[in-house]
Amino acid sequence: MKVVTPKEMAVIDRHAIEAGTPSLELMERAGQACAEIIKESLDEKSQIIILCGPGNNGGDGLVVGRLLSEAGYIVHLFLTEAETKLSDDNLSNLKKLQEQNIAVRVLSSASDFEDLNLNIKEATHIIDAIFGTGLVEKDFPENYHRIFDMVNQSEKTIIAIDIPSGLRGDVGLHVGNAIFADQTIVIQTYKTGCLLNDGPDYTGDTVLVDIGIDENSIPNEKYYTQETDLKFPKKRKKNTHKYDYGSVVVIAGSKGMSGAGILSIEGALKSGGGLVTCYVPHDIYIPVVARAPAEALIKTYDCNITSDDIKNDRKKVILIGPGIGRAKNYSFILEHLLEGSLPVVIDADGIHHLAVVVDSLKESKTPVVITPHFAEFSKLIDVPREDILKDPIGYGQKFAMEYQVVVVLKGYRTMIFGTNGEIWFNSTGNPGMATGGSGDVLAGMIAGIAGQNVDLFEAARAGVYYHGKAGDYYAEHFGQSTLTAHSIIESLKYVLK
Repeated sequence: MKVVTPKEMAVIDRHAIEAGTPSLELMERAGQACAEIIKESLDEKSQIIILCGPGNNGGDGLVVGRLLSEAGYIVHLFLTEAETKLSDDNLSNLKKLQEQNIAVRVLSSASDFEDLNLNIKEATHIIDAIFGTGLVEKDFPENYHRIFDMVNQSEKTIIAIDIPSGLRGDVGLHVGNAIFADQTIVIQTYKTGCLLNDGPDYTGDTVLVDIGIDENSIPNEKYYTQETDLKFPKKRKKNTHKYDYGSVVVIAGSKGMSGAGILSIEGALKSGGGLVTCYVPHDIYIPVVARAPAEALIKTYDCNITSDDIKNDRKKVILIGPGIGRAKNYSFILEHLLEGSLPVVIDADGIHHLAVVVDSLKESKTPVVITPHFAEFSKLIDVPREDILKDPIGYGQKFAMEYQVVVVLKGYRTMIFGTNGEIWFNSTGNPGMATGGSGDVLAGMIAGIAGQNVDLFEAARAGVYYHGKAGDYYAEHFGQSTLTAHSIIESLKYVLK
């Protein structure tokens, strides 16, 4: 499933029009699809307010209003601008309503806003068709702030068409104010703004509708992960042994953070890793052995990756970083790993130490995946977090391609950046997973999957997806508040089949 920016969607629309589908027909299809979704939440007592802006998003709203009125529902239509400011297609649909004597009121005076406020009090549903996905970083007139505040304070069911008004369709940041939708009907394909930053909080539940546009009419390598996209898990052959499913070496833990390594071990084992060996500092060996799964091997090291034990391990992938802390210098260990040929997963404090030797990545031929959250990524590339939030796709894609590493940029809709420019937005996960140790489990899962002869980029996609799906399984059955890292581990057996 593709994900597009607003500019890309505009080109796709233009290609559809050039191929013979009139823009008015596209608007009619969008309105029909949205009306059918909206009807699912209506009954004979429903009263609907539709707020329409001057652009084509407002035109979609007018089509919805006409169709719901024809179906017998009580509909109150409001335009935020006068007829002279409407787009051509918007104006054409306004004339259709006027021909059918369906009232449309322009919000221009104080009395108009008073009427809107009274209608909101009586309404059951508010449909937001004010601004589309093309909103840019600039404020809008005060009357729009007033409308947004009235809608957000209404406690009615709010449904947005394509994207909530006030939300930027490119990066998902609101422009001073925006409508909080309970549901957003996304037309044809997901827009990046629905998935980034403030987007998920403002869009509410999303429903995708197909209006027959070819989303592949432009070059675009951004996708929304579905389980059918994944190449893992694979069917196991009968005549195999544990080394066929990966010997994973984990370098993790430090005093006060011994649990990080244990969670990584369990993530690797529960995702199918055949053998997991965890190296920990001497001073935490006893507590780690006491708590680690019986299936794992626990060994010690003195911050020296070249020790005979680690060198001689029959390993397929190495994970470094969970809980190692910042007191000791692990940069030279990373340099050594980057001189090898085995896949390396770098997580948590490992990313902090990587920042010191980041240029080693350019000379390395080692397959690498890094798993930073935004703050860690900010320190790694030495760019303020606020700047990254304004262009997370650009920064993530640039780093992955320049340094030839897979980047898992963690967030509500985690992004996985490939070395060839490919980007996958994860579709699973919930806020309950914002809990200590969750990232350690994910890092272990990616390493455990990679060890099973799975390409590192594929391992990252699958690890992120099933990590989120396990969290969703727990949240669905027990709620988000009690969700812990161990909840994710225990839920894997229900989703990783």
